[in-house]
Amino acid sequence: MKSSADLAALVRQRTWDKELVLWVGSESALRKALALVPVETLDLLDLFDETDLPADDGETRERLVHGLREELQTYRSGPELKIVLVLKSVGLLTRYRAGVRELYDWFLGDFAMAVLLLEGTVDDVAWPEEVHCDPDRLPESFTASASVKAVYGEMA
Repeated sequence: MKSSADLAALVRQRTWDKELVLWVGSESALRKALALVPVETLDLLDLFDETDLPADDGETRERLVHGLREELQTYRSGPELKIVLVLKSVGLLTRYRAGVRELYDWFLGDFAMAVLLLEGTVDDVAWPEEVHCDPDRLPESFTASASVKAVYGEMA
């Protein structure tokens, strides 16, 4: 895992190369590392209408992918306007097998970077004895598939 200083150095680069990274830590620490560029935040839960939730996993995946694609097309970037998009509730991408292709197709570029925010830990939860929780499963789902270029965190 790379440090927040490493992420700050990446942000200071003149251009990026379709940078999709994973941040493990608090949103406040992430914002400090991203202080030099405009930051937009997108909570993937906001892509769903609470009054009309999907009936099954397949429909949920379709709505998530479609909603993400539409939202990503609203952001503009260029040499005069670099942007970092922080995505929250990223566990939905793994849970519904939505992946990150939409980010590569519709957002990432020389002047647009995305950070998948993985906040909080499960270490502090008092799980019932019959429940086994693997705290590394979600970060590994993004790194094993090589969907993210690097993992950064405030603990590094």
